Amino acid sequence: MRSISRRRLLEGAVGAGIVATAPGAGFARTSSAARTTRLTVGVQGTPRTLEPLREFSNVLWRVGYNVFDGLLGVDYRGTQAIKPLLASAWTRISPSVMELTLRDGVRFHNGEIMTAEDVAFSFGQQRMMGENAPGRPIAQIFVGTIDRVEAVDERTVRVVTRAPDPLLEQRLADWGAQIISKKAFLAAESFEAWERAPVGTGPYKVKTFRTDERLVIEAHDAYHGGKPPVREVTFRVIPELAGRIAALQTGDADIITEVTPDQAPQIAARPGLEVVGGPIQNLRVLCYDKTNPVLADPRVRRALSLAIDRKLIVESLYNGRTRPANTYMHPSFGALYDAERKGTPYDPDLAKSLLRAAGYAGQTIPYRLLPNYYTLQAPTGQVLVEMWRSVGLNVELQFRENFQQIVDAAGVRGIRDWSNSILFRDPVGALWRLYGARGPMQRLYKEWTNPEFNELGEKLETSLDPAERRRIFGRMLDIYEEIDPPGTTLHDLAMLYGKRADLSWTPYPVEYMDFGPGNLRVS
Repeated sequence: MRSISRRRLLEGAVGAGIVATAPGAGFARTSSAARTTRLTVGVQGTPRTLEPLREFSNVLWRVGYNVFDGLLGVDYRGTQAIKPLLASAWTRISPSVMELTLRDGVRFHNGEIMTAEDVAFSFGQQRMMGENAPGRPIAQIFVGTIDRVEAVDERTVRVVTRAPDPLLEQRLADWGAQIISKKAFLAAESFEAWERAPVGTGPYKVKTFRTDERLVIEAHDAYHGGKPPVREVTFRVIPELAGRIAALQTGDADIITEVTPDQAPQIAARPGLEVVGGPIQNLRVLCYDKTNPVLADPRVRRALSLAIDRKLIVESLYNGRTRPANTYMHPSFGALYDAERKGTPYDPDLAKSLLRAAGYAGQTIPYRLLPNYYTLQAPTGQVLVEMWRSVGLNVELQFRENFQQIVDAAGVRGIRDWSNSILFRDPVGALWRLYGARGPMQRLYKEWTNPEFNELGEKLETSLDPAERRRIFGRMLDIYEEIDPPGTTLHDLAMLYGKRADLSWTPYPVEYMDFGPGNLRVS
């Protein structure tokens, strides 16, 4: 029998629910003429920068590929196969060398024609590869296997990796591999100025960017993929869901993000509105700070994970609109996916036993979180605290205003929320990227490290043997889930959007909101 009832779980989240404001509260209806040329998206926040090598977040991935293209892309509307984008063709010369032929006539937002020199510069010393390059820390996470990119001639580039890389095509199609204009980068007054108005080749170019207020992108009519369907897209910050719903109802927003499952029926019941989206390739997780004296004992961290009834959270808070995740093994990992792996069970009795063995005496464990960044973040946090309390864990919720305050080493850190985007159809694109030696948990936040995990990850990244890769990944999961947990999985992240029903736009199984030709039509 479950130790926490659905009713008690929901009572634990009282006060964190959302109630939409009445239609028309504080918003002016947008004219029908403007709605055919401009699109407004109500969002919970903006990125801090628009330079892909300075941030990777849900809010930047949402907008980033509208501004930038890579050499290759991902067919998110279909099978998620790798497809040509700025490169028209590519060939593996050896396990560590690839040559790509560039598409003719691609124009940057400043009107310049893209050349192989721009591509080489995008991966070069000043922006990415140099020891003091501003983009080096994030570049190492995403494209760290690349040693250099060379311009062979005006339309050919050669990518050389430090070791065999079975995932190079996926790296060149994903984050960190976006191509920028060398001329515009060098002409910027400073790197800070560049971050706010970078120049790429995407269907839209940056018009206005005010952090925590709005981002406006305008059509790049010379886009190689065709003319963009609207003149402008505005990502307008409306932090509270109630405000976003009101904006959608009054016509002040055409699409809104981070809709909670309990509010979806209310939106869908309104004439002319609908809710789209669902689970995406992203795991909602908790992270444990191993430097915390209480959490230094892996038995306490494992007890935190065992005390969580993930199925009850999904059923009660998400109305079953996502999938509970007891393990980091995810279906999107393709050839390395093992459907038989069970992961961490819900076992409060074992959690209590581990706490006794660890000598846990009720010390406070801080849990820092933002109230509105992830869907149902505050209610989920309150529910988790109740589940932990039921096994004897004393976890204290500490709300913060921004992510920097969450990871700030000042004070005592303990638990935090995170979402783990699965960039490649392989665990290297998630587990190793985020928790590995070059990943943010170890390198930036310094919350956890494990020598065996790091050694295994290096092999996983370079091995060309599928059987060996499956064995390595299994052992890495043993470390993650039981031996030395850096955190735990909760469920697939669900992204629901409210939108105008007459707006033809398809959400992807990732955070990227594509408003380019082929994925958006306006009536």
